[in-house]
Amino acid sequence: MDSRDAFVHGERSLGAEAQQWLQSLPGTAYATDSAWWLGEVRFVADSISTLSHRSAADHASQPELWLAQVAETERWPLLEQLQQAMTRGDSAVRLSYVIERRDGSQCAVDDSVSIQRDASGAVEALVGLLQASPVAAAKDGPPLQSLLDHGGDIIMALDEDLDCHYVAGNTQETLGVTTASLLSASLFALMAPEDGSRIRRLLVEGGAEAGSPMVELRLRHRDGGYRWFEIHFSPYPLPLGPPEEPSVMPGWVAIARDITRRRQQSLQWNAYTATDELTSALNREPFMGLLRHAFASADAGARFTLIVFDVDHFSDINQAWGREGGDLVLSCIGEMCRATLRERFSFGRLGDDSFALLMSGKSLQETAAIAEKLRGRFASTRVEFHGHWLSFSVSLGIAERRGGELAEAMLARAEAGMQDAKQHGRDRVQQAL
Repeated sequence: MDSRDAFVHGERSLGAEAQQWLQSLPGTAYATDSAWWLGEVRFVADSISTLSHRSAADHASQPELWLAQVAETERWPLLEQLQQAMTRGDSAVRLSYVIERRDGSQCAVDDSVSIQRDASGAVEALVGLLQASPVAAAKDGPPLQSLLDHGGDIIMALDEDLDCHYVAGNTQETLGVTTASLLSASLFALMAPEDGSRIRRLLVEGGAEAGSPMVELRLRHRDGGYRWFEIHFSPYPLPLGPPEEPSVMPGWVAIARDITRRRQQSLQWNAYTATDELTSALNREPFMGLLRHAFASADAGARFTLIVFDVDHFSDINQAWGREGGDLVLSCIGEMCRATLRERFSFGRLGDDSFALLMSGKSLQETAAIAEKLRGRFASTRVEFHGHWLSFSVSLGIAERRGGELAEAMLARAEAGMQDAKQHGRDRVQQAL
């Protein structure tokens, strides 16, 4: 199905969901037939009243009211400019003009028009976005951009690769970055590795069906951690680039809401219940839940590898240096694993001194190299403890997920590899069978 079908149905009307999201766009959206405001108005957002001081119902029933507010000397050049764009086969045109309201006040308007065509190239609909120019906004009240930037949600216009072409909202608070730093950046680059392939698949399916998927995912904060977001993607047929550039099709309007607190409360995945306080690793059950979720939501060909390890002779460390000395060793392990993986939710503590690292998209050879690097770092680490230097080593087992393998089975194989490493002298990496 063509993406424009989400906005203009075969019966020449707009679907309820499309109307809902057109109402929420940052500006005033409208849809007409090929005659623009001289023909049939199929949709106009309620916010048009802030521009014209007339209700959306008035404009829907009397389309000519909008053009009547444009000075006649300016009206015909506008119609000619639009007609030329349609005749040339353009997919978009941007118009700028001034309307005069009933009370005599004026409003400067920027009008971005997307020209919708059928298979033969004939114009069948015009979808536009009206916005007051900065000068007009300053006279009538707070600038629209200022209002958006102080809102709780983040509004983005994205192309099919999820590169941001427009961003508004308080990104400084939610992600720790400015809106400017997100422009031309890909939303995929901010996602947790486990979420990227799932979201890509959902958007491909949503684009094919002209749907509006709602997803929950994690986006990276500037502090290195992740925040949970609920994002509603809706097809976006309007031009994203400068007037001289063609429309970017398909695209998305994405409205993102930070649901980290809600997610933590509903799933109890917060720092006190899901995460080990000493190492900042996920406790065993939350880690296994993450493992199962990653397997269930990934593409059939997605690659997952697992590193499982524990501390060699940990009971001897506790006996020689007490619980405090053992805890210091475990804390050091947590810091080094987090620095290596950069994602604490893929790092789990399975027992007193045993841990697991989930790798996404890595081959078994790549994972073996990471495991060997960790082994070397642990073996060369000296931890100061009351004037003494503690040393330790670890034994590691690695496994790659087999087709359709369950989380428990893969973990058991990796643990078996770890036991083999211990039987072969400890302080080594062993691949699972």
